[in-house]
Amino acid sequence: MSLKTFVKIGKINNLSDARYCAGMMVDILGFNLQEGTEGYVDPSTFKEISDWVAGVSFCGEFVNALPAEIKLATTNYPIDFVEVQDVTILEELSEVDVQIIFKYLVEDKASLSQLAAQLELAAEHAAYIIVSSTKPEFSNEIQQKLTEIDLDVPVLRGYDLSVANTPAIAEDEVFGGIELEGSPEDRPGYKDYGLVMDILEVLDED
Repeated sequence: MSLKTFVKIGKINNLSDARYCAGMMVDILGFNLQEGTEGYVDPSTFKEISDWVAGVSFCGEFVNALPAEIKLATTNYPIDFVEVQDVTILEELSEVDVQIIFKYLVEDKASLSQLAAQLELAAEHAAYIIVSSTKPEFSNEIQQKLTEIDLDVPVLRGYDLSVANTPAIAEDEVFGGIELEGSPEDRPGYKDYGLVMDILEVLDED
């Protein structure tokens, strides 16, 4: 079993998501490791989940943590990547012995206008870049801007994903993969995988 494109699943906080996604051969599982924020996964829970899965890389996700907090997390969690949303801390984090993922959110015209500049800066230090948005109306403009940028870093599409458009996105040279997000369990061992399952199934090469 393998998938037609590189896949990262973010916001993993339960074993059901982790085991299902690992079984579907996703590449990276992301966990919110920023203490004090919604969905935070403590070291004990992380160990309980990560010990049950194999064949995937682990990423610690941070929104606005200080570099010192992120560096500390790399010693408390056996992770392969850190994901951050502040381009100004990438150089400092490059001293840490894990790879960096930069996530950029396009939520308004201002952030859209800064897309190229932010990604070009991030490409100096990041192994992967994720472009995300909750505003479908920006999808075409984001796509156009990405076609105009020459980056040596894979860009993962984290916006406007559906069962219908994912096969074409998997073949689009602009993108090096996609990012989806996990969801809470209904109760331990029971959950609806929803869009994650639907998209991974259409990407399944078997």
